[in-house]
Amino acid sequence: MRQVRFSMTLILLTFMAVGCSYSSVGHLQRQPWVLNAEQQLEMRFWRFSYVAESSGGQYRVKGRAIPKTENLPADLSWIEDLWLAAYLSDDQGRVLAQDLRVSSNLALDPEQGVSFTFTLRPDRLNRTASLQITFGYNMTLTPHEDYMAQEALEKKHAGERGSVFFAHEGALTRI
Repeated sequence: MRQVRFSMTLILLTFMAVGCSYSSVGHLQRQPWVLNAEQQLEMRFWRFSYVAESSGGQYRVKGRAIPKTENLPADLSWIEDLWLAAYLSDDQGRVLAQDLRVSSNLALDPEQGVSFTFTLRPDRLNRTASLQITFGYNMTLTPHEDYMAQEALEKKHAGERGSVFFAHEGALTRI
């Protein structure tokens, strides 16, 4: 019986902690939300060029993410997996709304980049709080298009490792 009470208390505390948690982008580069102006935000591996719009309680961000190839391994030219996110936050970095786009099997092309449109729908806004925008990403880079399929088919020699690069910048959960 004592163990059941302990388990129930632990479950209750977990739900209370989750209820008090929030997403934060306070650790990321952010910019003020400015309408209808071309802006750029530099992150470690991506440069985001975008225009922010607002209409009917929705916030839209359109633009292009350009890979910063000077910061990436030179021998990797294929995006196996890419998750791009946009975050609308208050001036403390608390996420008010977010949207996500997932892509896969793309050439890592700094000329073309990856175009995006995010629609952000905040539940509630404090009219006096200043809004900020930032972006996040998860990416997996490989040497070429068929690399992951080849890795699955080939048996690698002991100790031999393939070339895969993973990078992430995104929101954190705070309690």
